[in-house]
Amino acid sequence: MAERLAIDGGTPVRQAPWPPRIQIDQREIKAVNDLLNRVASEGGAFDRYGGTEVDAYEQEFAAHFGTRFATSTSAGTTAIHTAIGALRLDIASEIISPPITDPGAVAPILWSNCIPVFADCDPETFNMDPVSVEKCISPRTRAIIVCHLAGQPADIDPIMDIARRHNLVVIEDCAQAHEAEYKGRKVGSIGHLAAFSLMSGKHSTSGGQGGMVLTNDEDLYWQAKRFADRGKPFNSDESTNLFLGMNYRMTELAATIGRVQLQKLPDIVARRRKVVAMLQERIADLQSMRLGKVIEGVKSAYWFLFVRVFPERLTVNKEQLAKALQAEGLPVGAAYNALVPAQKWIRERITYGNTHCPWTCPYYGREISYEGATPGAEQAIANHMTLAVHECYDEQAIEDVAKAMHKVEAAYLR
Repeated sequence: MAERLAIDGGTPVRQAPWPPRIQIDQREIKAVNDLLNRVASEGGAFDRYGGTEVDAYEQEFAAHFGTRFATSTSAGTTAIHTAIGALRLDIASEIISPPITDPGAVAPILWSNCIPVFADCDPETFNMDPVSVEKCISPRTRAIIVCHLAGQPADIDPIMDIARRHNLVVIEDCAQAHEAEYKGRKVGSIGHLAAFSLMSGKHSTSGGQGGMVLTNDEDLYWQAKRFADRGKPFNSDESTNLFLGMNYRMTELAATIGRVQLQKLPDIVARRRKVVAMLQERIADLQSMRLGKVIEGVKSAYWFLFVRVFPERLTVNKEQLAKALQAEGLPVGAAYNALVPAQKWIRERITYGNTHCPWTCPYYGREISYEGATPGAEQAIANHMTLAVHECYDEQAIEDVAKAMHKVEAAYLR
């Protein structure tokens, strides 16, 4: 007889708080204090000019991820905007975007007065489907943004091949995939440009907010650096700013924290992988749930977990299953409902006042519809739950996750 579920009045599997994620320790505290004491005794400011921390962080970040250049920004969204800004695109250029991503990865396309075109995704991985990418290409297409969602690398080699054949630029969105690997290469080192988020909660943070843009192309590096600092004439004989840019500079204080975090990153991700491997082993016998698919030849960084649900094997639907798991104390979400083309601001073209630009821009001059364009993405959302994990989970936490999943499945399995 199945054990009585917590949602029906039984005792929850997990009643204790989940282990907190502790991102900093005495190393960050010492580094920040050293900076404050140095400024207090020697003078100076927290802006990067006249300091050493931002320059060092950029160099160390590029070296760690295997690229020649890095330029820092104030956030992950500003990193995407800087990568796009480095391309100096004409108004009404099209940029192919993943359909399931953070709005902060799509807003910079529109702030650049470009048009997002949403490719579909693999319904088992949530990442972009290369076949769909190629179908989205038009004479206006200039770039492709490839997101490595939830820490799992997208299948990027076929996309790079498509980009080569069509003379397009590939921007990797690595916001959720620090230290993830694709066929032996760290993500962020494969595309023409890469953007990282360094906000709190990501694998590595520069203290609250921050971003980084990577490239192996020196021209793109200088363009990115200029764009992130109001178009300043870096590496130029000009005495005034070169073009329209933004003020996205990182501070010395943020870089000080980021440098320590970067040193800790390999261990953080290694511990996440260990947690997931232990959980995978303990739930391998489940019939209605399994961890989300990870493609061959990659190492995920596991920002969070997708849980594939097979509702046809259950007497309840996915939403009821999620509620039962939540009642047992699990940090489960019923769906990763981040389908950007379905969001109000995209559906209703809420951008610049009531103009609906850039879609209505006379430079564009054509209609584009997102209706029905991403059935794979919709299927992915319909078939998966989310499960929060991090490197501070202990063995008891893993045991409780597995126990709760077994308990709920036993009650609902057909």
